[in-house]
Amino acid sequence: MRHEISLRNGMLSGAFVIIFFSLSIFGCKKESIEEITKRSISDIHKDPLFQDYVFKMKNQFNSVQDYTLLSSLLKDGKISNEEANLMYKVYGYNNNEEFRFAYIQLSNIMRQLWRKYDFNAYTNEEKKAAVLKTFEQISNKNQFHSKPVTLNFMFDDCEKIRVNCILSVAAEATIMHLGCSALDVTFIFGILCHGTSILYQKTAGDNCNLAANKCKTT
Repeated sequence: MRHEISLRNGMLSGAFVIIFFSLSIFGCKKESIEEITKRSISDIHKDPLFQDYVFKMKNQFNSVQDYTLLSSLLKDGKISNEEANLMYKVYGYNNNEEFRFAYIQLSNIMRQLWRKYDFNAYTNEEKKAAVLKTFEQISNKNQFHSKPVTLNFMFDDCEKIRVNCILSVAAEATIMHLGCSALDVTFIFGILCHGTSILYQKTAGDNCNLAANKCKTT
């Protein structure tokens, strides 16, 4: 049987619909499932669990082997079981079992984070600032670049623009993946949401590089 979800207004806009819906699910369950005082995200960059999540998401993005295949699988805004079973090739795993194991690990981390933090209580800009702090906490900025950078004592202005743009996009994608977490209980919908977030990061990151190249030629 083919399981599929249709996304309106194109694949990327559809991702935001899915993510908004999944965020709403978490918000509705907050009171009924457990009465826990949520932590503030002001210090989330110091939380080893969140650091682990951010690091694993960075590695997942960097591990993508075939963006052409990913785009093809998600091009019509739906995915079948057969297509889902090809996702391991996109991310460079040896087989589908390895991919599903890593997927479940990430999903469990995100569920734990939602139990600790009420992400719905914060604006996207507040969440983005928290993620950017985490980037600085766990690693140097170069690890989040979408292409290698020759490090000098100082970046030129165009390179500074590119670096900041890439980091901003990576932070946005990190937040998008958190929004996908509610859909992870259904493997098909979950990988569709996460896959679309990956494509957003790749496309927006490429635009950062193009803007920097244009900057350097003007």
